[in-house]
Amino acid sequence: MFRKKILKYYYLENKSSKVKTFIYICQTLIINIMGRIIIIILMHLVGDFFLQGQKLSKLKALKLPYLVEHVGIYTLLFIILSPVLLGLTFLQGLVFSLLNGSLHFIIDYFTGKFKVKYIDAKESKFLTTIGIDHTLHIIILIVSYIYLYPNAINTFTPFLKY
Repeated sequence: MFRKKILKYYYLENKSSKVKTFIYICQTLIINIMGRIIIIILMHLVGDFFLQGQKLSKLKALKLPYLVEHVGIYTLLFIILSPVLLGLTFLQGLVFSLLNGSLHFIIDYFTGKFKVKYIDAKESKFLTTIGIDHTLHIIILIVSYIYLYPNAINTFTPFLKY
């Protein structure tokens, strides 16, 4: 009888340990994913807002060379920072950056047409266009990162210490 209680307690303790391990793994994975998503969003904000001046911001919707310059700066930022902050190799970072730079160009080209159309019209339509633009950018960045490099989420980066 005593032995059965000990075995039952041992089983429950191990099961509890397995549950705790499972919860720990889930929490770590969620923290890793959320950390990477936050980094991707911050990289996007830096590349799309802080690294372009007022002139480039206005003219990229009107003239193609300014859009190319904007996308070049944006893509270069991602080429430099992706291996450092997102746990990618240089080649993976290059592919990720060029893919997203190309998609960034396409999105900005078409949303730029709407921005020019709505800039003097209703402010709500103009702001909606900007919101759609950035939502598309961020969704594409996150989906492409997770789809192309699902194992990169678990790689160590010195900036993400938990």
